[in-house]
Amino acid sequence: MKKAIKYLFILIGLITFGKASAHVGYVIETGELQSGLGPDFHFLFSALSERKNIVLIIITALVFLFVYWLSHKNYFVHHKIININQKVDTYREYIPWILRLSLGIALIGAGTSGVLISPLLPIEGFALVQTAIGFMLLAGFILPFSTTLVLGLYVIAAINDHYILGNLEFIAAALALFLMDDAKPGVDDILSLPKLNIKNAEKYLPFILRIGIGGAMIYLALYEKIFNPHITQIVVRNYNLTSAIHVSEPMWVLAVGIIELIVGLFLFIGFKTRLTAVIAFFVLCVTFFFFKEDIFSHVTLFGVLSALFITGGGYLSIDNRYKTAPDSTVSS
Repeated sequence: MKKAIKYLFILIGLITFGKASAHVGYVIETGELQSGLGPDFHFLFSALSERKNIVLIIITALVFLFVYWLSHKNYFVHHKIININQKVDTYREYIPWILRLSLGIALIGAGTSGVLISPLLPIEGFALVQTAIGFMLLAGFILPFSTTLVLGLYVIAAINDHYILGNLEFIAAALALFLMDDAKPGVDDILSLPKLNIKNAEKYLPFILRIGIGGAMIYLALYEKIFNPHITQIVVRNYNLTSAIHVSEPMWVLAVGIIELIVGLFLFIGFKTRLTAVIAFFVLCVTFFFFKEDIFSHVTLFGVLSALFITGGGYLSIDNRYKTAPDSTVSS
């Protein structure tokens, strides 16, 4: 029993810090990032040579499945989830505002910090442009034009560094805003400027956001943890995470990679979308305070996860296909 409790606490810790090294470049020096590049599957999968680690993985899966099953067998929890779903379905009108706020704050933060979208792209010459676009988004001013500029900035960033793929939620939020063209509350709405009125735009919103944030997490899990495990190992070592949760460095890296990959896949395919969005949001909050990172580098993640919590899986999702409610169903 004591061993089971011990594993449960380890499980909670690993989930809590499961995205601890998402965007590891934000919390380590550029030199360390470059020195840690390169695959090392022997190091990564050496975690599986220890029997206790295999037991931990099995217990992790079983505990999570048991807690999930038990919560849905509980009458109070089950009906509370249904009530929450019904309530958040009424929040759909706020989604454009949530995305505008997150994108606007992110761009203003990047502009005033002298970087292009990501803290890892210290490219000069875009500070004023990003700041101006950020304020345009916050004000809801000529939204189709300002979101088009955001898409252009992302393309420029991607040309300069493929690592920007870890910020796919950024371009997903901009594309979703462009399709919806909903500036309420904002200048466009006050002035009654004509809207794009793209047919079925709202239908594709959850799909676009899921592909963006799910794709970003999958990319980060593969690039930073699976194919370049030593850069995540640097984070584990620099922050002495093995003393907080007593597992080896390879186990830390492997666990973080697996957890982030699973969460990313769940969001990507729209499986238990609302529940997964809540878990990811909570983890981001914890790790944000732990690593003391700049808010602008993660604010779009918070915005997209909030929007997905409202929409659920939506179009072309497992939730919508098989109606895997009550925690994630949503009408298409």
